[in-house]
Amino acid sequence: MIQIMNWFSMFIGLIPLNRQDFETNYIVDYAMMFIVPIFYLFCYLLINFQRVFGLCFLDSCNSVCKLSNNLFMHLGAFLYLTITLMSLYRRKDFFLQFDERLNAIDEVIQKCRRVAEMDKVKVTSVKHSVSYHFTWLFLFCVFTFALYYDIRSLYFTFGTYAFIPFMVSSFPYLAGSIIQGEFIYHVSVISERFEQINTLFEKINQESRHRHAPLTVFDIESEGKKERKTITPVMAVDGKVIFGNEKKLASELKRQAGQQKTDEDVTDSSQDEEEDDFDYDNGTIAENTGTSSEANLPDLFKLHDKILSLSVITNGEFGPQCVPYMAACFVVSIFGIFLETKVNFIVSGKSRLLDYVTYLYVIWSFTTMVVAYIVLRLCCNANNHSKQSAMIVHEIMQKKPAFMLSNDLFYNKMKSFTLQFLHWEGFFQFNGIGLFALDYTFIFSTVSAATSYLIVLLQFDMTAILRNEGLMS
Repeated sequence: MIQIMNWFSMFIGLIPLNRQDFETNYIVDYAMMFIVPIFYLFCYLLINFQRVFGLCFLDSCNSVCKLSNNLFMHLGAFLYLTITLMSLYRRKDFFLQFDERLNAIDEVIQKCRRVAEMDKVKVTSVKHSVSYHFTWLFLFCVFTFALYYDIRSLYFTFGTYAFIPFMVSSFPYLAGSIIQGEFIYHVSVISERFEQINTLFEKINQESRHRHAPLTVFDIESEGKKERKTITPVMAVDGKVIFGNEKKLASELKRQAGQQKTDEDVTDSSQDEEEDDFDYDNGTIAENTGTSSEANLPDLFKLHDKILSLSVITNGEFGPQCVPYMAACFVVSIFGIFLETKVNFIVSGKSRLLDYVTYLYVIWSFTTMVVAYIVLRLCCNANNHSKQSAMIVHEIMQKKPAFMLSNDLFYNKMKSFTLQFLHWEGFFQFNGIGLFALDYTFIFSTVSAATSYLIVLLQFDMTAILRNEGLMS
């Protein structure tokens, strides 16, 4: 499905033809990115200045139909020309940079999976793949219906010249939605990489529950709940007396004193072994010196930073294009509700062209809202997965596993990672050039704004206008 979208994007001139090739042939790569916008401008100027093939110039199109069609056409021109200029700004640089960084990230992830012995774990990716393809299939069905309705109605009105009004009616919204589809794809790739490193972090977290810190010398000075027992004196190798509270502990102290020639004063011990992290049945617990999953921590911290950097350049490429798309979605949705409630409910079926324009608003408002919701949902998922990494690392630190207590480097790196993520969280979030954040709060703000506008629009009395147009008796 992604490949089909990329081919269609190249065909209508939204992305370069050979976007993944380092060698650039400007004639081949950017031909469609100039031909299609020029053809769009030709159709737009032909309709507005020559007054031919325009829906608003037909005799059967009344004043409400003309106003609605002009708004839809000019808003589409604003949307298409804006995203086209932004697409030409960076050209192939973004795609080459994204693929290069993504390949480097994937190589490190594969190495970490081999270290953690997780090469055969594919349950998460399979679940993601099912929802991923279902989303794209749903979008494909929605766009197919929208295009079918528009092309069928225009062909019935203009015949073989239906492609001219189509270029200025539905094509800009189609192009804007495809650009957002590219954004959806790249954000989903980023979210998937966050999920993969979270799986590796979780593997370390699970292993830390079953590992204990290395114990060579007992130094128990806990101020917790203590139960004092009869102290049994034990003679050490060098003649000094060492006190222990258990025979087992005393025997272990004898053995360690003979091996290491050290003196230790052991006074009290907690008897609650279920809450103790140390195994007192063995005085010394050998640390796991083989390759284990915690060896991935330095690489995972670097991977997290690289994926966040990849999110920044992705937002820099597609974030500005979200602004005109969300604006067009907002306007089309408001007027679609207005036309459906104040016009179509009253005079439905009395004017074919008015019904066509009204349904066109409703269809594309629903389509753009679905695309906008998927963009917001995936951006929220990517942000949540990035936060989850820091939460897992903090949970590992609270458990104080053996590798952290035996090596200050791990502790310092984990602490630096959690602090650095706090700065990242305040510095970056998927957004539309800083005007709004691409998360679920955007839905609340747009709904509240749309409600205010609809309260004003729905107070207009359309009966006099509809009577003048002969639509009401």
